[in-house]
Amino acid sequence: TTEIYTLSLHDALPIFMSQLNTIALRDALIKRVTDFALDDHFVCDENLTEALRCLWSGRPEIGGLGSDLWVEGAFPSTPAPETMQALVDRKLVHEGLAKQLDATGAFPLDLTPYQHQLDSIEAAASKDYPSGGCPGVVVTAGTGAGKTESFLIPMLNELWKEPGNPGGGISALILYPMNALVNDQVGRLDKWLAGQDRLSFFHFTSETPESAGLADNRNLPPATHARFRTRQQARGQEDENGKAIPSGQGPNPDILVTNYSMLEYMLCRPQDAVFFGQNLRVVVIDEAHIYSGNLAAEITFLLRRVLMRCGRRPESVLCIATSATIGGGVDELRPFAARLFSKPESLVRVIVGKPQ
Repeated sequence: TTEIYTLSLHDALPIFMSQLNTIALRDALIKRVTDFALDDHFVCDENLTEALRCLWSGRPEIGGLGSDLWVEGAFPSTPAPETMQALVDRKLVHEGLAKQLDATGAFPLDLTPYQHQLDSIEAAASKDYPSGGCPGVVVTAGTGAGKTESFLIPMLNELWKEPGNPGGGISALILYPMNALVNDQVGRLDKWLAGQDRLSFFHFTSETPESAGLADNRNLPPATHARFRTRQQARGQEDENGKAIPSGQGPNPDILVTNYSMLEYMLCRPQDAVFFGQNLRVVVIDEAHIYSGNLAAEITFLLRRVLMRCGRRPESVLCIATSATIGGGVDELRPFAARLFSKPESLVRVIVGKPQ
């Protein structure tokens, strides 16, 4: 028997043998929200309280605070015919990276990836693109279909083969539309890179503390071996224990995880210039379908500014985007990705994840 405790709902979320009573959970959530609403409005009259409770806990069409349940079948993606070890044997995945993922349990050598994950790895590693350019890979699949692995493995594979030069800035940029979407991926990246000293990363948001002293005051966990804790550490001005580096030339992270708003600020601030340089080889945009209209244009120009700042051309950088399934399919995604990454359509590969 396992119990999951989430905020104040710990007594409403029992899970037995990994099975959740969704109907009971919905009822419990609505009861909690109704209780909160009554308390928040300081309702004292018993008759009014009972009337509001009946209304707010009722069906949505009469003013209830909870919607009906939406039930949808979630089918596994189509598996590839090869294991991770086979990809190593084919020189698609660096042996050192594969052993690291196997050691951390992130992706065992005998595990079979999904077909769209294999297609993404192959597309990123291929040298058959016009003029030897680096591709723009777009992976579209349903929720929970393993899109994160479709960009993490190719990205880490590219960096593992050839570490960046000291003082050359970050080697990879992972861009998210908002902070709420990134926490799970940051934890996953921390697990994947645990116990090795070849690659490091930094999650930079408006909430990232400037120094170790500020991080300590907020009781933030210490830096891990792979993850930088503070802005000063990522800029090379203090070590992982918060001790100042007089020269200000400590190591910078290989991978920067941030959102587009913070990236805009970083490009304007002199103290963040250390992040941008010739090392940049991979750009990842997760949840690319969120960008549309004016926002898509802004992101396109923002990425161009990053490449110009780093002295890199779009054709020389591997770009990967993930997207939920959209109505236009491949016919819409290819030109969209070409514009987003400032690449010709001949360098864009669209990969569609299909359920088994």
